[in-house]
Amino acid sequence: MKKQWKRLAALSSAVIMAAGTLLYFPTDTLQNISWGITASAEETGAETWNEDDLTWTLTADGTMTISGTGAMKDYITDNSPATKKKDSVKKVVIEDGVTSIGTSAFQHCSSLTDISIPKSVTSIGNYAFYDCSSLTDITIPGSVTCIGENAFSWCSNLTSIEIPSSVTSIGNRAFSGTPWLTSKQNENPLVIVNGILIDGTTCSGKVTIPDGVTNIGDSAFYDCSSLTDITIPGSVTCIGENAFSWCSNLTSIEIPSSVTSIGNRAFSGTPWLTSKQNENPLVIVNGILIDGTTCSGKVTIPDGVTNIGDSAFYDCSSLTDITIPGSVTSIGNGAFYNCTGLTSINIPEGVTSIGNDAFYNCTGLTSINIPEGVTSIGTSAFYNCTGLTSIEIPEGVKSIEGFAFFNCTGLENIKIPKSVTSTEYFAFQYCTGLTSVTIPKSVTSIGTDAFSGCDNLTVYLEGGSTLTSKNFGEVANKVVTRWNEGDLTWTLDADGTLTISGTGAMKAYDTDDSPATQKKDNVNKVVIEDGITSIGDYAFDSCSNLASIEIPSGVTSIGIGAFQNCSSLTDITIPESVTSIGDYAFFGCRGLTSITIPESVTNIEGFAFYYCTGLTSVNIPESVTSIGGSAFSGCTGLTSINIPEGVTSIGASAFSGCTNLTDITIPDSVKSIGASAFYNCTGLTSIEIPEGVTSIGGSAFSGTPWLTNKQKDKPLVIVNGILIDGTACSGEVTIPDGVTNIGACAFYNCTGLTSINIPEGVTSIGGSAFESCTGLTSINIPDGVTRIGSSAFFECAELTSIKIPSSVTSIGEGAFDNCDKLPEITVSCDSTLTKDAFGDASEKVKYRHSLVKTDAKDATYTEDGNVEYWTCENCKKYFLSDETDTEAAKEVELSATVKPVLVQVATATTQIKCVYGQDMDDINLQDYVKNADAVGEVSVKVATGSTMLDGMQLDGNKLSGKPAKVYTDGKDVTFTFTAKNGNTADLTLHFLVAKADPTVKVTVDGDSHTEGDLVEKLGLSISKDSTKGAAKIVSKLKKLIAGKNTLAWEFTPEDSENYNVVTGTVVVNAQTTTTTTTTTTTTTTTNETTSTTKATTATSGTTSATKATTVTSGTTATTKATATTNETTATTEETTATSGTTVTIEETTTINETTVTTEETTTNETTEGTTTTNGTTATTEETTTTSETSATTGETTTNETTATTEETTTNETTATTEETTTTNKTTAATEASTVTTNETITTTGTTSATKATTATTNGTTSATQTTTTTKESTTASETTMTTSASSTESTAATSATTITTATTTSVTNIADEDLCSWALNDYLKKTGVIAVNAEITARSEEACEITLTDENGNVLDIYTVDPKTGTGTDSSNAEVNLPQTGNNSMTNWLLCVGAALFMAFGFGAVKASGILKRKEDE
Repeated sequence: MKKQWKRLAALSSAVIMAAGTLLYFPTDTLQNISWGITASAEETGAETWNEDDLTWTLTADGTMTISGTGAMKDYITDNSPATKKKDSVKKVVIEDGVTSIGTSAFQHCSSLTDISIPKSVTSIGNYAFYDCSSLTDITIPGSVTCIGENAFSWCSNLTSIEIPSSVTSIGNRAFSGTPWLTSKQNENPLVIVNGILIDGTTCSGKVTIPDGVTNIGDSAFYDCSSLTDITIPGSVTCIGENAFSWCSNLTSIEIPSSVTSIGNRAFSGTPWLTSKQNENPLVIVNGILIDGTTCSGKVTIPDGVTNIGDSAFYDCSSLTDITIPGSVTSIGNGAFYNCTGLTSINIPEGVTSIGNDAFYNCTGLTSINIPEGVTSIGTSAFYNCTGLTSIEIPEGVKSIEGFAFFNCTGLENIKIPKSVTSTEYFAFQYCTGLTSVTIPKSVTSIGTDAFSGCDNLTVYLEGGSTLTSKNFGEVANKVVTRWNEGDLTWTLDADGTLTISGTGAMKAYDTDDSPATQKKDNVNKVVIEDGITSIGDYAFDSCSNLASIEIPSGVTSIGIGAFQNCSSLTDITIPESVTSIGDYAFFGCRGLTSITIPESVTNIEGFAFYYCTGLTSVNIPESVTSIGGSAFSGCTGLTSINIPEGVTSIGASAFSGCTNLTDITIPDSVKSIGASAFYNCTGLTSIEIPEGVTSIGGSAFSGTPWLTNKQKDKPLVIVNGILIDGTACSGEVTIPDGVTNIGACAFYNCTGLTSINIPEGVTSIGGSAFESCTGLTSINIPDGVTRIGSSAFFECAELTSIKIPSSVTSIGEGAFDNCDKLPEITVSCDSTLTKDAFGDASEKVKYRHSLVKTDAKDATYTEDGNVEYWTCENCKKYFLSDETDTEAAKEVELSATVKPVLVQVATATTQIKCVYGQDMDDINLQDYVKNADAVGEVSVKVATGSTMLDGMQLDGNKLSGKPAKVYTDGKDVTFTFTAKNGNTADLTLHFLVAKADPTVKVTVDGDSHTEGDLVEKLGLSISKDSTKGAAKIVSKLKKLIAGKNTLAWEFTPEDSENYNVVTGTVVVNAQTTTTTTTTTTTTTTTNETTSTTKATTATSGTTSATKATTVTSGTTATTKATATTNETTATTEETTATSGTTVTIEETTTINETTVTTEETTTNETTEGTTTTNGTTATTEETTTTSETSATTGETTTNETTATTEETTTNETTATTEETTTTNKTTAATEASTVTTNETITTTGTTSATKATTATTNGTTSATQTTTTTKESTTASETTMTTSASSTESTAATSATTITTATTTSVTNIADEDLCSWALNDYLKKTGVIAVNAEITARSEEACEITLTDENGNVLDIYTVDPKTGTGTDSSNAEVNLPQTGNNSMTNWLLCVGAALFMAFGFGAVKASGILKRKEDE
């Protein structure tokens, strides 16, 4: 029976708590929960509910899908979309984005078998799946941290639950009645999940909770009557509510010091608690007072207690007084629930929170002190504390929770701090003793019926509060708004009377910001008390119900919009103290019929009486000097108005739309009439405009009969020099002189206007002056115009050009917008306007110069010239082209246009070749000045930092002397040229100083030698006149042989830095007593055939080298030469055909003296005894072999065209000239004695002739052959042969002597004029530009520089080419081939024809001249 009573008591308690919970929800909240669901049926049969940010959709197959983002609402049983359709829901899919599953969301869904929970969900609410009897398994994602009470209880088929480690909180009986829990209990009576002991109700006897458990869950051992003893480990920190309640045999509990939280009634109904109570009525565990229900009278809680636990003194009606120590920080839920005997309580400063129901029904409590540290007061904290008369809520409390002071009938006043933002449902309901409460403006939310039943209450809203009487439900009529605005107080009574009291000026407000406008629908009357000096801006804006106002005499000003749109205001008296009435002061006061403006007012501001349609008359006092824009616009009831003398300006639209106004006289004092001042005054037929008016705005009189009559007289309506209207014009219009201002809208929408001439006197073009003139194509704005108004040319669709002079300093907004065909707005370069001034048309703006051309002028001897240039008339800047666009034009300084008389010298380093110690040809440096005709004679000096070549002197412009030092790598000397005009230029000459050949005469000591003498024993003597040095024999011959021995010697000068080592030969006669027979054997090795003969050598396609030795009494030079021929030699009878020829000689011919002279270069070589050319070697002992051009026969040998004699062979053709000699091939043959003289001079850059002389003495001649080959030029040889018998100028043949003239080939430079001409042609072909002049400005052996210029002397290009081939590069390093690209094809053809004619007829002429004769003819 006792057990049943306990269960009944527990059940009753649960029912009461559930009912109390329902009471906590305000009516509107319950409504939202119960009826906040909206469903719609779609064609598919699906049902949809929109629940805040989530959408619930149930399809015909029973699938309920929840989509959206955010938390799911909390529901009451059977009120969620799912529970509404609980029999139909079979599957639930919660989409990603949903963050929680709400309370009772799927409660009683008995058909639900499948649920999908996304990872976005973090909590599962109370009763979420309660009694889902068909649900068999569920997987909870790792994102969930909290599972609410009874979340899965009585899911009678739920056998499998996956609970992740993320779950840290599991509510009371979360899994009760599930097979899963039963299975867990069978495994272990202590069911533990993630350290939370959620069930131990099947335990018995003595139980030890294992270490690692941190939380003993709510009702974990509830009603476990078999439990007798329990040990709690040190890991536990929290014991949940009812954890061990009604464990009727639990006598021993070990609670470790680690426990810091013990839930409500955790040990109720246990022998252990009874035992503790018997020991001490205050049961304290680890600083937590968990029970004091057996206390009575006055109680003092000991120091050290930190927490008065939940229900600690629950229903302790005997408790009359309690002292709480300073160590307490929190008072738990229901701590003093129904302690009806408690009369007062002092809460210490350390307490920060007062729990729900903390002082519930403490009817004897008359006073309580809540400390400043408290930040939260729980629901029903002082519920039904009827004895409580006053309470002060501390700053820091954010919210007054529901039922907090419910039915506190004795409460007379309460102060709500400014920290509070909300007062929840029923917070002060039935506080019948409460007479006044001030709600701070911080409060933005008042809960349902928060003050209902407070019959004696007056609610004062703090000024600036967003709350209205509507927020207060049934006490709305008790709400009084009070604002403290500086030194003034505004009080709005419930009857709509707004009283303003205090002293000083009223604040200036923004629209809807003043106290009156905040309550504009409630304000019916305004009373401004004495002491107030001004009415602030927008003070009563839009108080549409305001019908009456009292303004005291102390007010001096009425602010902007003060009574704007007070449409119910019919009458107002403005006191004489008022001196100013602001803009919009009475704007839209349509009920005003008349108004008297006091004499103290000087200005009527803009829109002051705009659209006061009921106004029939206005008295404007003499004190007024200006009428603002739109001051009386739209006053359709106004029939007449007197503008007093003294008014100087009438603002824009001041009287526009005053349709009943018939005439008006404008006083002489008026100077300006604003735009649209009398626009659309359709009854206005007479207007008197005085001459003093200097400014009339656009459309000032448009829409008036007066203007229509003026247009009929003349399309251009002009008043005092102002063109105010031309809209009736068409075609071409000329504005007459005298007009200074084209008024705003003067030609607005004048589509027939095609062109207009504006006189020079116009200074201003008004706004919209030519707007929508769609026929206007161009316009010339004269200099002098300073302003172009807004939209002046807006939508001039056909306008194609316009130029803005620099005088314009102001461009209005949109002046050129929508001018679609206007490609460019030309603005003077010196304009102060920026592109931004043109707004949307800024991209069309081009700043341009006004250019004047200055023609080019060449420089003279004494005066500088100039290139062609342009000067801007506006900005005075200079340019080298006629480009006017300021962005593209490249400004230059005036100096850049000057063409000075500069000294122009060769631009490349010029090379000079000379020889040490030899006089150099004088160099006139004036010759290097390219423009000597312009600058005249220059003076020359060695440039600073440069030094003169040793041994050279500069005399004026002449450079001469003998180099005194060798510079084989060259030395640069820079000279500074100074013209008479002071201009200078530098020229660098590169001197190559070669070593000199020493002067040397060498003889053999003694003159008697015999065969066999050792050569190395012979001594050499050097003449006294010789250069100092030493000579030695270098011949390979070891011993002398009988007869003449030719020995080679080498001379090494002491001054090796300046002189070359040279070689020579001497002839030594050796006597012998025996007869010596000498046999000469010649061996020639060729590419194809080698043969050895005693007297004759035959070669085919071979070349042999000839060695010649010369004994000189002066300077000895030994040279070797090879000539290349183009033809083939044919032999007859005993002769072998050769392309080169081997000559065999039986005797040695000695030349006593041979002189070789060249203009620039002499090449001396010595060949030992074997010479290899073209892969062929010829070896001789006493035989001279000539290369390429010789033949040996016993009788006669000829080439191609052959003349045959017994002893003489002559060349087929020999041509000798002073400058050029061409030898195709030469053949010579001797039987006994042969004299051969060959000499070739090679010149670089210049063709020169070389003379050679061969002397024969003592009947013996030695031949010297010299050949030098260059690329494309030929140097002629002039040969003189001297014998003991005769001397001839051309080639001669005798029976005893044969003269052979060898082929001499050299390459000369292309003529300068050809190179220059070809360069001009090449440049024209490449660029299409004609270069006027080409000249060679620098030259060396390897290259010359050709400078191409235009007619003004400007350099177009510079070619650097080889003077022999004409090939090279231009200044961009592109290749050029002047003979190919620059030469005229006809010239080439003529040259070829000339060459052919010469070949055809030249040989015949030579033969006819007698140069070639047969032996028989001699």
